[in-house]
Amino acid sequence: MIKLRVDRHRSGNRDNLFGWTIFLLLLAIIAGVSWVGSFYIFGHPEKAVSYGILRTLGKIDAPKRFELTKAPRGQFLDANKLFERYGKMTPRELEAGNASLLRNYLRNYQRTKELVPYVIGNFNVMGAFRLGPNNFFPDGVVALAQSKENPSVLLELIFPAAEADVGQLERMLRMGLDLPLARTLDLSALINARIMPDGRLNLTAVPLLYGSYASTDTAGTLNLEPPANLNISAGLPVLNQAAVDEADKRYTAQRKPNGVAIHSPALMRVQRTEAMDESAIPVARAEPVRPKPVPAEIDSRPVARALAVNADESDVPVARAEPVDPADSAIPVARAEPVDPSTVSAANLQPFATPVPAAVSALPADQWTVYEPGRMPRGRLLGMDAAGNLPAELLDGVEYLAGDFQVSAAGQSRVVLRGSGGQQNIRVIVDFPGNTTPPAEGETVQRDAQRPFQITNVERGPDGQINVYAREITRP
Repeated sequence: MIKLRVDRHRSGNRDNLFGWTIFLLLLAIIAGVSWVGSFYIFGHPEKAVSYGILRTLGKIDAPKRFELTKAPRGQFLDANKLFERYGKMTPRELEAGNASLLRNYLRNYQRTKELVPYVIGNFNVMGAFRLGPNNFFPDGVVALAQSKENPSVLLELIFPAAEADVGQLERMLRMGLDLPLARTLDLSALINARIMPDGRLNLTAVPLLYGSYASTDTAGTLNLEPPANLNISAGLPVLNQAAVDEADKRYTAQRKPNGVAIHSPALMRVQRTEAMDESAIPVARAEPVRPKPVPAEIDSRPVARALAVNADESDVPVARAEPVDPADSAIPVARAEPVDPSTVSAANLQPFATPVPAAVSALPADQWTVYEPGRMPRGRLLGMDAAGNLPAELLDGVEYLAGDFQVSAAGQSRVVLRGSGGQQNIRVIVDFPGNTTPPAEGETVQRDAQRPFQITNVERGPDGQINVYAREITRP
């Protein structure tokens, strides 16, 4: 009897040990799957399930509006270069490339060192379609356009907008409208590319600035807004082949026999106008400064002028600036105000048409004191290198900038300058008073001790890029 009880006790221990072994093994498998799954979810937000989980957990933000001077660095590609790059890819290469493009867009380009491919060139609208909840972008309008430089390239340009602005989009984005995508203002980022059955290249792009636009023959302006939500499961491109074929047929039928479009109004980007409190705008009053002591022997004149840091910089030679670095084109000018095709049903995409010069307005320029040449407050005169090495926290006096520059980008009241000395990591962003006309892109600008720019701030980016902010303080 005693022996029987012992055998039963030992058998029970073996059963418990086996059960615990199985349980622990299952826990290890679950932990491993969770660990691998979390890496996959965070590493592939372009997948519908991953994006939904990340949005629910608050681990990924909706697409944001980029400031003009802080847009992600990129390379500007016209239709020919885009066709050369993406038109020759194999299906597998194209799939991997599209996944990377969309992934970077969804992450707001925060975890990538890749240059953003921006679409530039002239395109002509073939048709426009209202977006709906069954599309990748639920709100706004998508315009299908054909490149004027290379008709084998088609572009889906997304115009995300609030419902209140969709009507204005419908009136502007009509067949025949020219879409000039400029390097310095539009920043239309490529997020998808596909090769159509007839060999043409179909691209999908989104303007990262989400700015304001006006048409040369339609009154009013339209304002774009970053999409609050995205329907990732709808896939890209937005338009299916049936919708593209229908737009292509209508576009071909309404063109003149010589191939020239009947209508040629153009869409242009304008600066967003916001209501402002006029009482908050300072009225032409000099800002308080703390002049640095200057030895009397340097300048005994009663009228102050900017003093050079060294003898070489006191007399800036007039030299021709070097050609603009193509990378500069990724720097817009003017501050922005917080301003699988099978899943897309052609029935949900409704084309429209309808079409008086637009009134283009802009924000008032900040006001500051403007002096006659040589009559500004005393301060230090710096060259490009010295200004780039100036810590922002030491800008407690009056600092001026002189040298030879070339305008790499220009807006209504702001320009971006590059020096002629080869300082590729330094750019100067200059604000001009509202009653003056800034130099145009490509022009050469020379400034000396009599007419320097006043430095207001210096910023250093994580990529080593140095932004020197300055303003015009002397009259021509």
